[in-house]
Amino acid sequence: MNNLSKRLKAITNFVSKDDSLVDVGCDHGLLSIYLMENNLVNKVIASDINSNALASAIKNIEKFHLEIPTVLSDGLNNINLTDINTLVISGMGTSTIKHILSDSNKLVKIKKIITQSNNDHEMLRQFMNDIGYYLDNELYVYDKGKWYVTGCFIKSNKKNSEDIIKYGLLNNKEYNSYLVESKETILEKIPLTSKEAREKVIKEIDELKRAVCK
Repeated sequence: MNNLSKRLKAITNFVSKDDSLVDVGCDHGLLSIYLMENNLVNKVIASDINSNALASAIKNIEKFHLEIPTVLSDGLNNINLTDINTLVISGMGTSTIKHILSDSNKLVKIKKIITQSNNDHEMLRQFMNDIGYYLDNELYVYDKGKWYVTGCFIKSNKKNSEDIIKYGLLNNKEYNSYLVESKETILEKIPLTSKEAREKVIKEIDELKRAVCK
């Protein structure tokens, strides 16, 4: 049995049995293996830009005696997406995710994109809305001393509100508290003489607290 970290397990909440997906940046292939081993999806292609990572994924796939196609690819460039309707993109930053999704021609048949970015979540939510994907759900998990944000974006003409773009769905009290505490920590580090900088952060904290209380 392939046991997943809490971070990777969060992604599995947003897959369904009719998903044919590409695990972009599959690393050691553990998520791909888990999805197929437990019959959670219809099909998985495991892909990575790093040949050593992909070699490790192939070794692990063989260990579990599974049939999972693997592709060495920079993002989606070398992948046949003909029968793919879902993408999972995790373990990288928002700028890299934006680069991977920059070619709209590759997204024609993609109905769902599950992301787990390391940073700049507001920028990612805005970008996803801009390319026609609506944040349908979001899950926050704390794993090995760090919060991870997993977003499930559905192809749609709908747009998320400004508050959701900025702060997310805010459906986890612990994560909400973490966001406020992070801003307050920043405020504590700003010298009292930096009045303008302090006022900016105080405003951000007030706006965040209002969003949390909605």
